Amino acid sequence: MFGQSLRKSNIAISRRFVSTSSPVHRPPRHVSIQSVTPQTTIALPLNKVPPPPQPPKHWRPQSSFPHVRYTGPIAYSIALSAGTFICAGVIFDKNQQTLWDRLRQHSRQWSFFGTANEESILSELWREKRDLLIEKRQRLLEGLARRLDTMSLPRDVKQAIWIVGEKLATMSEAEKTLAGIIAINTVVFACWQIPRLTPFMSKWFLHLPGSRQNITLLTSCFSHQEFFHFALNMVGLWSFGRVVHDTLGREQFVAMYLSAGIGANVVSHACSLALRNSRPLLPSLGASGAIYGLVASTAVLYPNSSISLIFLPMIPIKLGYALPALMSFDLAGIVFKWRMFDHYAHLAGAGLGLGYMYYGERHIWEPLIRKIHQVRENSRGNERGRGGEGGTFMWTEPRQPADTAGKWTGWFSK
Repeated sequence: MFGQSLRKSNIAISRRFVSTSSPVHRPPRHVSIQSVTPQTTIALPLNKVPPPPQPPKHWRPQSSFPHVRYTGPIAYSIALSAGTFICAGVIFDKNQQTLWDRLRQHSRQWSFFGTANEESILSELWREKRDLLIEKRQRLLEGLARRLDTMSLPRDVKQAIWIVGEKLATMSEAEKTLAGIIAINTVVFACWQIPRLTPFMSKWFLHLPGSRQNITLLTSCFSHQEFFHFALNMVGLWSFGRVVHDTLGREQFVAMYLSAGIGANVVSHACSLALRNSRPLLPSLGASGAIYGLVASTAVLYPNSSISLIFLPMIPIKLGYALPALMSFDLAGIVFKWRMFDHYAHLAGAGLGLGYMYYGERHIWEPLIRKIHQVRENSRGNERGRGGEGGTFMWTEPRQPADTAGKWTGWFSK
């Protein structure tokens, strides 16, 4: 759905696979060069024959992948995903504490926390978060206005800058998050279009299953060489990402998105090495694994929503049926050994998305946030008093569906 199959010269680009094979050249022992006179023939010895064209130096042929590494990449992906969740949890806890501090400052009667029900406190926190976003937006616009006043630019240019700045400032939290991810992908895609950067990009933004580079398990999630591939994945990110973001919130969404992409890549890495005797080792790139995770997450949240697949654009299909169809297609690709797409990454991304939406928040995110909150409170040395000063803790998201508010709200004491 978010992929492509393009061929350029002797390099075949698919959604996540890059073929670097080149034809084998076997020059004859003598080469005859016909001169201007048809009867005259010049025979060159073998050592004078020009060598055949060779692949670019930054591509490594399949035979140069002697390293079979499972433990290192798997451990690296687990550690990186865990670190991502921990960082997201710390930021989330800090933001929630800011909301509670604002609520305490605006509240005169602390008995509110002991007598109000969950719905009342949830409403108050949402109102505080809305006010906080409005204040940040106002500060950004005021800063932009002051900066424009100091610039010697034509009035039309200033007006255009103001319109763009106002649009960015009024974007929702989900739109800002997705716009940031798309901006990173855009910069990486632009770098691929600069020939002088190709060796650098091939080393750091293209994952080779047999190489010693582990960081490419992450960087390849933001890497696209062809525009069609890039555009389809970004459309999928924008379409499905907003739904998942509005349910999980920014911090949890970013952690889940990166972990799905890294996990899909490491599964593809392990499967490619395990089947290296029957299938060629091909470099991979793209955000397809993470996008499949978002598609699967959306299917869990809204299974009756209709989408149109790229190969059946005129037929709307319920997402609850479309996801099994896509996964069946990838399963068939594995069985029949299709080499157009990275089917292992697709299935892994979808599986990680399904698993997280069913079990991840309850068994990963909530315990993590609770632990981070407890560590932060313990580090303060119990500076706050009793009576709600840091007691009950809740996480909220302004646009989460009403029927899932109870599911995504957690309460616990310090």
